[in-house]
Formats: sequence, structure tokens, C-alpha cells
Amino acid sequence: MSVAAELSFEVPRDERGPALSRAAVRDSFGGRISARELEDLLVIVSELVTNAVRYGSGEICVRARLEDGVVHGEVVDEGSGFERTVERCGIEALGGNGLPIVAALARRWGIHEGSSHVWFELMPDDAAAPVGPRRGEEHRPAERDELDEPAA
Repeated sequence: MSVAAELSFEVPRDERGPALSRAAVRDSFGGRISARELEDLLVIVSELVTNAVRYGSGEICVRARLEDGVVHGEVVDEGSGFERTVERCGIEALGGNGLPIVAALARRWGIHEGSSHVWFELMPDDAAAPVGPRRGEEHRPAERDELDEPAA
């Protein structure tokens, strides 16, 4: 069991927190995992740190490690916790979509009950992992005239 990358740092409890967290994750994991995994990891960490800054209290800590191809991560603050209910908010909502985004991108995730400690796992190219929309040419649908349409 070899650890290829490990990260642990305190996040400032202000608007810089999410951006500093993304930069630290990119520096530690860039080139060690696929571009898709790095994109997902950046989004997950950003969402969880944003939640900790907005709704938590005390110090915020981000920890992540890459071990045997799996990224294990967590964001912890000193808050008293929150309800495990994950609600879906509409596209127009200004907040409330963080945990559903984490749920869509992570292979597994959870909350240590009674705390503000959220953990997650990302697995490389796991067929069972949730797959969300992706951007880029390779993910665009075929042009209308390229589709096989039944004769009328």
C-alpha cells in the first residue's frame, strides 16, 4: 500500500478558503490522477469548504490522500453538525446544492453524525461510480444528420 499523494491543511474561514483549497489540491494531485478525477476532486473540495465557511464554525481542515488509486478525502470544521437530509434545490437557488453535487461526483461519501465532518472517496474510472454531465467535444451528441433515423 503506497501513498502517492497526501494533503492536510487548515483553511482560512473567509472568502479565500475555497480558492486556496482548490489550489492546494491541484498542486498535490495534479498529474497523479486523471484530468476528470482532478476536476471532480476540485469541485467536491470547493463545495465542502464553501459549506464549512458559510455554515460551520471554528477551524476548517482539509485532508486528502491518494492510496491504491483511490482518493480519500474529508473536510472538517468545529461545528456541531447538521441534518443528514440532502435536499434538491432548483437551478435558480443561490445555495443548497453542495451536498447533492458531492453525492453526484463521489463514489462514496458520508457525514460523521453529530459533527461537521464530511468524508468522500473518488475511484479512478470506476464503472459503478456516478457519472455526471461532462463538457468538451468528446461528450457532445452526434449532429442531427449523423443519427440513424427510421425511414418515414
